[in-house]
Amino acid sequence: MPQTDMSVKATSQKVTSEKVTRRRWPALLLQDRLAFAAALVLVAVAVCAVLGPLLIGDLATRQNLRDPGRPPFSLDHGWAFVLGSDSLGRPVAARLIAAAGTTLSVAVPAVLCSLAVGSVWGMWAGYHGGWRENVSLRIADVILSFPSLLLAVVVLYVFSPSAVGIVLVLAIARIPVYLRTARAESAELRSRLFMDAARTFGTSSWASIRRHVAPTVLPTLLTVAALDFCFVMLTESSLSFLGIGIQPPDVSWGLMVAQGRQELQSAWWIAVFPGLAIVVTTVSATILAAWARLSTDPGQRWRQGLRRAPRRSPGATAQTAVEPNPGSAGSGAGRALPSPAVSSSSPSSSASSASSASSSSPTGTLVVDGLSVDVRTPAGPVAVVRGVSFAVRSGETLALLGESGCGKSMTAHAVAGLLDPAAEVGAGRAWLDGEDVLALGPRARRRLAGPGLSIVFQDALSALNPVLTVGTQLAEPFRIHERMSRRAARAKAVELMERVGIPEARSRAGAYPHQFSGGMRQRLLIAMAVALRPKVLLADEPTTALDVTVQAQIMDLLAELRSEQRMALVLITHDLGLVAEHADRVAVMYAGTVVETGTVADVFSRPHHPYTRGLLGSVPAEQHKGSRLDSIPGSPPDPRSVPTGCAFRTRCPLAREVCATHRPPLAGTGTDRAAACHFGKELADA
Repeated sequence: MPQTDMSVKATSQKVTSEKVTRRRWPALLLQDRLAFAAALVLVAVAVCAVLGPLLIGDLATRQNLRDPGRPPFSLDHGWAFVLGSDSLGRPVAARLIAAAGTTLSVAVPAVLCSLAVGSVWGMWAGYHGGWRENVSLRIADVILSFPSLLLAVVVLYVFSPSAVGIVLVLAIARIPVYLRTARAESAELRSRLFMDAARTFGTSSWASIRRHVAPTVLPTLLTVAALDFCFVMLTESSLSFLGIGIQPPDVSWGLMVAQGRQELQSAWWIAVFPGLAIVVTTVSATILAAWARLSTDPGQRWRQGLRRAPRRSPGATAQTAVEPNPGSAGSGAGRALPSPAVSSSSPSSSASSASSASSSSPTGTLVVDGLSVDVRTPAGPVAVVRGVSFAVRSGETLALLGESGCGKSMTAHAVAGLLDPAAEVGAGRAWLDGEDVLALGPRARRRLAGPGLSIVFQDALSALNPVLTVGTQLAEPFRIHERMSRRAARAKAVELMERVGIPEARSRAGAYPHQFSGGMRQRLLIAMAVALRPKVLLADEPTTALDVTVQAQIMDLLAELRSEQRMALVLITHDLGLVAEHADRVAVMYAGTVVETGTVADVFSRPHHPYTRGLLGSVPAEQHKGSRLDSIPGSPPDPRSVPTGCAFRTRCPLAREVCATHRPPLAGTGTDRAAACHFGKELADA
């Protein structure tokens, strides 16, 4: 899973899990207009199939040879003739209703039988593996070697055609589809650690399948079943069209098309209306299958009912963000968005106070000004990044520091254009050498990705494509941006691998990501990110899950590449040790906002914000030996319910009445320093 999707899901699932699980299916369906329309069509077809015989009686078979071929769209002879009549004077509308029951009586049982048998069989085979899996797959291969339609034609030609025969043939022919799908999903799950834990607890095989495998596999199987319903219905229609399916006096949509095909020029409605019924029903089933897949999958259910906000135009940020001031942006003490609770403050006053903090700093290579990111939820948009401003210069390392969930990764993904569709930039600008990257279109962003802006993700195994060799992936930037030949790009890839310390680079360029250790994979990811010598590199937790020795090697490599290529490095981390050793400047984030900025030496020696002071005080040190380690009480606020005024006030030892009513702006507290605290000056002077 891409890293931006993981970060959005972590926030969104926390925000909406309770609401979504409590919502009823009809309420969720009503929020998707296209799926709701598709459901109405299928319900109408089902009602016609069930209640049709009671409504039409013998109208579908009653002939009137005195008045055949009546044109449609006339009620002169009753509602049954609104779609005209056929060559025998039978009303087309009544025959469509009767045919709906016949068609569904074939498609629904066939799909249900194949789904039940194939899914249980496939989960059983995939869970156990071994000879059970091999025998099951060979049986499925044998059945699939005969095309479903051809098999049905042969069987029904030998035996007398009937609805029961069609159901049996199609059900048997479609079992391998569900078997192979369920087997593949179950085989992937059986190697997961939670399955090993279940076996360790003594859970039986069928209990494990029922509790752990089925809930994960069924969303996929239900989607396949909805699509297979379309296939079975079309197969029945094809068989009836060929004359070996449903036989008169019974009627199906396919048989109606067959009976009307010879009269298309004189009585087009006889074949067109049943054909439209087939098309509308199959398309509706396909649309509803996509909705059901989203609704039943626990990993995707959080997206249900998201309210789409108006698209942000490139010029919209001009009203919510101030042009980057060389002084304020360079210091990282950019304008803070005013709190709704503050009636007396304004964006201009916030910007002026921030810019006065460091009017001598030069313009940064990357300047982020007033960035806000919202995540759409069924309850409405939730702000997860609120008015973030910072800047980083060429050859400098800026660390975004804070607890997990404070918006560090979301900020980086917003700047890089990698936000999940459920998240969107609400306000702000991100200037890269004077160009607002947030206002660029997709094509301009693709040109910028690599030479201008690049990113290193924290999970290298997920970020590297498992089915492509590392040499192919490292060569891709050169083939896309520099139009190199395959051979020249591969040579550059080998050179990059050698540059980042991969031993035997030429021979290992043909290896796959899983054949490398964690540290080597991280080196490969860094090599890919710096391949085109980007101006700005965003490193999102680049040393997560690595041992201390490999961490040091990775950070030394980044420092070396930064110095050599003069690129600006934004280091996202919660490791204070890494920040102290490798960063030049730091921007401390809390609850989606920047609360303190400054040089690492100044901030770590004399913090001007209580949150920064709490972070530094919770780090084990020699003076803490034998005493209780300090910690910040409580936990970061839920994005839905960030406290009014100062977001940190519920955990702050210095909180006073003003903290609950006024949100402190990010204001200068010294030379090249800024803090979002009402008592920042007091802390600076203490």
